[in-house]
Amino acid sequence: MALGRKLIAFALVVSCALAQQGSDDGSPPLDSLSPPTPSVPIAPGEKQFRVVYEWNVLDFAFTNEDERAQALYSGHYIPKNVIISDCKPFANRLYLTIPRMLPGVPATLGYVVRPENNGRTDPEIVPFPSWEMNERGNCSALQFVQGVAVDKHGIMWVVDSGRTETLTRGKDHVVCPPKIILLDLKRNGTVMLRYQFPESVVPAGNNYLNKIVVDDAFGGFAYITDNSGADPGIVVFSRRLTRSWKVRENNSMRAARNAVRFAVNGTELNFSIHIDSIALGPYYNPNLSPDQPVPDTLVNSQNYERNVYYSPLSSYHIYSLPASLLRDPEFNARATPRDILEAVVDYGRKQSQTDGMFMDNQGVLYYGLLGEHAVAKWDSYKPFTEKNQQIIAKDATYIQWVDSMGIDHEGYLYVVVNRLHNFVAGRLNPLEVNFRILRAKTGALSYVYTPDNLFNSDGKFLYSGASGEPFADNGLVYQYEGTTPASSRLAAAGILGASGAATNAASFAGFIGALVLGAVTSMIGRRAVV
Repeated sequence: MALGRKLIAFALVVSCALAQQGSDDGSPPLDSLSPPTPSVPIAPGEKQFRVVYEWNVLDFAFTNEDERAQALYSGHYIPKNVIISDCKPFANRLYLTIPRMLPGVPATLGYVVRPENNGRTDPEIVPFPSWEMNERGNCSALQFVQGVAVDKHGIMWVVDSGRTETLTRGKDHVVCPPKIILLDLKRNGTVMLRYQFPESVVPAGNNYLNKIVVDDAFGGFAYITDNSGADPGIVVFSRRLTRSWKVRENNSMRAARNAVRFAVNGTELNFSIHIDSIALGPYYNPNLSPDQPVPDTLVNSQNYERNVYYSPLSSYHIYSLPASLLRDPEFNARATPRDILEAVVDYGRKQSQTDGMFMDNQGVLYYGLLGEHAVAKWDSYKPFTEKNQQIIAKDATYIQWVDSMGIDHEGYLYVVVNRLHNFVAGRLNPLEVNFRILRAKTGALSYVYTPDNLFNSDGKFLYSGASGEPFADNGLVYQYEGTTPASSRLAAAGILGASGAATNAASFAGFIGALVLGAVTSMIGRRAVV
């Protein structure tokens, strides 16, 4: 035993020494505190958004055609009532949420395979983990899933509000206790934990659990937005304690009066929707000013903090609360509304309302701008000024209602576009493409791959240059690939520079003509379920 301990100690010493040395070619030593990033360089074209999936209506992988026909006949499957909301990639799959807002949604959680492994641009959705786990009316199964998160261990945290047909009136609704279920993706969705929220935290039938982020601190936490009209807030769940509580703040978590009216693609909307989008930022030291040098990372390591960013859909602002405050049930039990208000940070105004946002592991926040038909990004280590809010994709046709996002292990950012404004109004046209998933390479990974060390360094010093690179070539408006299917063409533009607006207008007109012809051609032979 003594010899074994000596050998282990010797191995540790050698490994530490090797880590501190540079390589033979003179490159700097490996920095164990830096976040992991994809190793493959990004080709210029990969920084542009492309459509990787598109559907007129969404279909499911029924066992056979007879089963599909029976589902259509019985109303178990009504194609026009199916919408996707969230997407999270893992391994060779892209997991999708299909909230049961209307009748006729046979499964509320499913997956398609990644584009590289799929020959179709409108693949059928495979229910996950099984048809049985998506059985409507079975309260032990999934009823209404709108948001999911996948942690770095391959565990999917699934939020089920328990309510179905949320956009219809009547008595034929399912009302089950809201819950969170943990599924092991490495074991094909084995249930690892099932937790039912208490009525005092998330009441059954009177909640709207929406989006979720996960924090690996202290055994694992989930931060979930509940944008119910009666009691909006952030629901906090501790995996270690198997306990939950709710944080409320009426100024920043409720809809703003000046943001309830807006237009998407000419459709005038009047939405008073409370806290919706949420993201988890990287670690930082709250005791450091930007001008201070980087201190010894072993000193005051307990002072490192993370922010939880959020925004009501009906708002022009992004806010944050410290993660440590949300994780403290005792603080939330005794805190007054003023105590929580004083901890809120208001970063300022953005150009439009936001439904979905996502943080990468280098501190860059991606978010949609509904009224601008755009996707934007912001380096959270910089002030939230107009200059630092960069629109990276904008297109009035292809980007109609940006919902949730996710980043895969290769650094691709996936964005769900679902025309929710038309879906809610009952105006989806089954002869048009209504649902798209866009993809572009970012050079970073998901926020869940932020290093474990609480003192993992201040990113504005270690990641310099990484997040400052242009996301897209601003001189490139569109790239038309005439030999490829319409669904794999470039679907969103880079930023239109002021000096190039006139030149770009001519290119845009030519592109539209080619696009219309290509879109008509791509529809021929497409199997549409109506």
